[in-house]
Parts: sequence; C-alpha cells; structure tokens
Amino acid sequence: MTPSSGVCLACGTRLPPGSSTCPRAALAARSGTHARRWGGPACQPPLAGRVAPLERLKWCADEARRGLGRAVWLTGVEGMGKSRLKDALVEACGEGRFELWEGSALAFPGTPAGPFLDLLEATRALRPVDGVSRMSSAEVERVAAFVEGREWPGIPASVSAESTALMDALCHALLPRNLPRLLVLEDWQHADSLSRAIVEVLVTRLAHASMLVLVLERSTGAAPVPAPAEVLELAPLTLDESLALVGTRLHVGAARDALLQVGAGHPLWLLQALAFLEEHPSVPLPASPAAVAAARLAALPATRREVLQRASVLGPCFPRAVLGALAGGFAPVASLEVGGWLRPVTGGRYVWGARGPGLDEVWGEEARLALHRQAAEAYEALPEPARRRACAVVVSHWLDAKTPERALPHLAEVARWYLAALESTAAIGVYRFALEVAATLEPEPSGRWCRALWESLGDAHRLAGARVEAEAAWRQALLLGDVSDDAAALAERLRRLQKLASVVLSLGRPEEVVALVASVPVEVAVEARLPAAALHALGALSLCMLGRYDEAESRLTAASAGLTAVPLQEGPARASVEAAIHRARGTALMGQGRPEQATTEYAAMLRWTERAGDTWEHSAALFNLGDAYARAGDRERAVHFFQLALDLKARTGDRGGMAYTHHGLALLHSQADAPELAKEDAVRGLQLASMLGDRKLKSLLRCALGRAHLRLGEREEAARQLQLAAQDAAAAGARPELLQAQAALRALDARR
Repeated sequence: MTPSSGVCLACGTRLPPGSSTCPRAALAARSGTHARRWGGPACQPPLAGRVAPLERLKWCADEARRGLGRAVWLTGVEGMGKSRLKDALVEACGEGRFELWEGSALAFPGTPAGPFLDLLEATRALRPVDGVSRMSSAEVERVAAFVEGREWPGIPASVSAESTALMDALCHALLPRNLPRLLVLEDWQHADSLSRAIVEVLVTRLAHASMLVLVLERSTGAAPVPAPAEVLELAPLTLDESLALVGTRLHVGAARDALLQVGAGHPLWLLQALAFLEEHPSVPLPASPAAVAAARLAALPATRREVLQRASVLGPCFPRAVLGALAGGFAPVASLEVGGWLRPVTGGRYVWGARGPGLDEVWGEEARLALHRQAAEAYEALPEPARRRACAVVVSHWLDAKTPERALPHLAEVARWYLAALESTAAIGVYRFALEVAATLEPEPSGRWCRALWESLGDAHRLAGARVEAEAAWRQALLLGDVSDDAAALAERLRRLQKLASVVLSLGRPEEVVALVASVPVEVAVEARLPAAALHALGALSLCMLGRYDEAESRLTAASAGLTAVPLQEGPARASVEAAIHRARGTALMGQGRPEQATTEYAAMLRWTERAGDTWEHSAALFNLGDAYARAGDRERAVHFFQLALDLKARTGDRGGMAYTHHGLALLHSQADAPELAKEDAVRGLQLASMLGDRKLKSLLRCALGRAHLRLGEREEAARQLQLAAQDAAAAGARPELLQAQAALRALDARR
C-alpha cells in the first residue's frame, strides 16, 4: 500500500492514493426532506450486538408516533457505539415517518443553549414559526430574539418569570407540528446549564406529543437524568459480538486474537485496531488502544498529519471553514473524516473521532500564538450569525494569541448572548472578566473599554433588579468618562448620567437627582438632545417630589423643548423620556391639588412605559394612576390600578413599592369604612417595610394601622401602633410623618 492510501474506518475499503472519500459512501442513502441532519452520506460499520437497546428504541419511536412521547438517555463511555445505534434507529424509522433533527452539545460552546440555535434557525427557515398555531405571537418574538441574540429592551417585570416564558416558547418551537419528530442531541456531557434546563422542561411535556427525544451522553461524569426519561446504558461487546463486528474483515489467526485483546469489547478500539491491521498487514498490532492510535497517526501522510496538528489548537469542536483556513484547503479534510480522525456534527462542524497523542506538542510558543491568531481570524471571517454564536471560542483564541484587545468585542458579545437568554448573573461574570482583560491594555484603550464595560455591567445589574449595584457601576463609568468637549462625548456622558439619575430616583433620593441634573447644559448638540431631555424630565420629577413646583415647571419646559428638537423616532429611549415628562406633569398636578387632571398625565405615562418595555417604570405608572384616582374620589378605579401595580411590583421584586401600594389600599379602605380590609393591607405593608428596614415607611403604615384599629374600637392597640409610628418617624428624621403620628395620637387622646 502506498503511503498516501489508507482504509475507511467504517467499512475497510482501501482508499486509492490521493482519494479523500470512500468509494462506497456515494451508495449511502441520503436523509429525507424532513431531516435536519448535518453530515453527508457516510459508510457505517456493522451494528454488532445491541439488539435489545435497538428494539427498545424502535418501541419508543412507535409510541411517539402514536402520540405518547418518550425521552431516552443513551449512555456509555466514549466510542461505545452510541452514534452507531442512533443511526440504526434513524434508518429503522424510515423515510418520511419522522422529522429528524440532530443537534450537538458541542455546537457554539460558551453560548447559552448553543445546541438549539441551529435547530431553531432551521425551524424558522423551513417553516415560519408565526404560522404555527401552537405558538403565540409573543412566543414567536421570544424565539426570534433568542436565536438572533437580541438583548431585552428594558427592565422585565421579573427575570425569573421572563426566563420561564422564554423556556416555554423554546419548548413549543421544538415540539412537532405535522410529522412526528425525532430529536437527537449528541455529546450531551458538554451541554450548558440552560440547554439542560430546556431539555428537562421539554421531557416533562412529551406525554401527549408525537416526539422521541434521544440524548447521547457519556456515562462518566454525567449530570442526573430527568425523572420521566428512560436510560439505556451500552456495555462492552461480548466476544461473539466483537467477532461479528470484525469477522467479515479479518481472517482467523494470531492477528485476530491480538485485535480482540486490544479492543476489549470496545467498538471504536476494535475498529481502530482493525484499520491498523488493514493498513499495515505485515506490522504487529501495538499492545494498547493509545499505541494503535499513535501508530496510525504516525503513518499518515505528512499533509494530513499536519492538518490534525494544526487542528489541535481548535478545541473539541470547530467549523469546517475554520479548519480549512488552518489547513490551507479542504482536500485533506474529507480523508481524515473517512479515516475516523474527524466526525461531522451539527452546523457544518467537526469533532474529534480519534485523537493520537502528542498532536499539540509539535508547536513552539511563537507558532502556537500564530495558529491561535489564524484561527480567530478564520472565525471572524465566518458569516455574521455563525461568527456571533461562536464568539466565546473567538475570545479564547484571541486570548491564547496574547491579543486581549481583539478579544474584548467578542467578550461583550458573549455577555449580550447571556442577557438575551435573561441570564444576567452569567453576563455580570463575563463583564467582570472583561474588565480584568481591559485593565491589561494601554491607558487610552483601557479607559475607553472600561467606560463601556462599567456601563454595560450597570445595565446587567439593573436587569437583575440590583439597583444599588447598578448605581455603583454607572458612577464608575461616569468617573472614567471622556472629558473632551465634542458632541459625541457629551452625548455619551449624558446618557450614562441619565441611567444614574433614574436609578438614584428609584432608590428614593430626589435631592441627589436635582444635583446631578444641575450640570446639564440647556443647549446641546443634536446627538445629546434626547439624553438631555430625559435628564431634564427626571430633574422635574425630583423637584415635584421635593415640592418645588416652579423650578419643576422650568425643567419640564426644557425637557419638552429638547424632545421636540429631536428628530422623530420610535424606540424605547424616546418612549422613556415621554413617560418621564408625563410622570413629572402628573406629580406636579397632584401637588397642586388637581388629581383629576393628573389621571390624564399618568394614563399617558402608562402608555409610554409599555412602549419603552420597562415594566419597573410601568408598575410606577400603575401606582401613580391608582393614587390619582384615589385622591379624585374614584375608589373603584383606584383599587383596580393599585391591584395591578401590586401584582407587577411583586413580579419585579419591588418590596418597597409593594409596601407603598398596600399603604394606598389601606387608606382607600379606611375612607370606604372598611377597617378590616384597611388593617389587612397595613399589616402586609408593615411586614414588607420591616424586611427592608425602612423606618419612614414603617411610620406611614403604623399610622394607617393605628387608624384601622381605632375604627374597630381597639383603642389600646391603636395607641401602641401610633406611638411606634412616632418613634419610627423620629428615628428616620421624617418630620412630616412624625407630625402625622403626633396628630393622630392627639385625636385619640381627645376621644378618651
């Protein structure tokens, strides 16, 4: 046999010199039109043994066709034949009986739910999702945003609740529509936590779905299998089964005995040893599987061996285009696949089928850096969707190439993928790591990157509802801000200042917001008009909260004028400014004793906060509208909007907002001569205020509770609550609340 020839690992066919494919591969049947498979026709080794697990899988497939969905975990050590058994099941399912979808947990490592991105994208390309009755329009949008890696536009009502909704949408997209579906997920030992969570939820919903989920996972170090799923573990082949695998390709003799000893019932080891004997019939078989792989690797032509050596820097999974860029072409790649060195998986990528020792030891430091750089550049040359989904891999290559500044844009992209999946904790971790990387750069680029990363870190904290942490991050971004006077730098500075002012105001510190807004110039360039208008609106709202209505009016005028001067555009940024202006006007009208007019402004605020997608502010709009109706004497509408606000604030985790809403409801019930209801709301609000340690809020709620006890004739308890209210107000330095409590105590004494 010439040095450039070899054998097909699966069928043993000799490859002619210079050939890159097995001649028998063309005879392999292609998958049907309903398949989402990613490899071309390929030879298959005989299916030795495995009769019982194959029959069980066929039974599960028949049950799925009847509408009784099943999930099966096929486990076993590496090379034990899981993929071969899966292929046998696919063949048994027959043409057109199932939609076949194959995914790999090695697809897009570092990207949340990477195994499903190709499948969901294929779903959208094959059949538009919005035409499927199983999914609502909201779920269609969630799936589209997830596949495209789009961040959440505002602050969701609850990250947990929205994550659950996203999980539901993804499961609905993966469930079958017309034909029964066979969903195969390979290399599941590499799956990320979100992918595992999706499958766990999906498995619980198969009872009445025409779907078989087949998960292939190594038995070593595997995560727990979901309870409804069945586990089939593949054991080593028996002696007779091993002979059935190799018997048609190897004659009786010492070589066969040596092969069976080296293979030890392990299908991949048996095939590797068999291929060695066929490639080198006069050479004794090495004594171990590792030695067999090393000998086969050493006998490869230099060009093919160099391809594998170059591929050693790529990790466990890599796109064919990237490998081609490192190899200088695709001619030797297919032959490595036929020889069992590379295995195709989802999305036109390869994983290692076999890996000889020492592949990564042939490169010096300089050559290794160059290879990582070449790999990173090859990833960046991929089409944008594929490049963005592989951004975590690109990061690792740029860092290994000692070029951290090239890694930072991709690190930011990794964090955005986590935010798109509503995994804010993971995004925060990525941003913190990116800040460490940015600190290693030269001062100018380091400062530029740190500013952007601190701002993004604040956004991630705000998404998670951590307002204090968001404030700290945005203050750091402002501290590192560009001090130049050009319009672009001013626009950036004002945008960050707007974020800071909004979170400081939500933390109940309006006087600080007034101080922050005081530095905003009245006249700014076009680029800075929208954030400037937002800041003026926040300043006006803060002044209204402080009772400085004349100053608030001038700020409102500046905000409205600035917004009018901005070119007309739709989007969350403009909607949030409109909402802030209407909120400030409503608050001013409330302070002037005009609640009926205030309801109009708060209703407009409600519409704009919905467009902005910021449900934290939306809950504030609901509360303000309920308060305005309460003061206008419309108790029914007031209760309605207070209850809506309470539900939404509960979803956001805003305990302070919930406590204030309970206070508003308690006052409403007192006015309606319903002291029992007033007492119930005051107690619930007091529990929340005690959890927060807010003594000013506790004083307000104790006053409401004391009045409810008084209306119920419980004078001693009323006196105790009012005395505690006065103590809380005094401790908090809240003079209006202290005067209110003292007035209530005097009224109680007068009754005695």
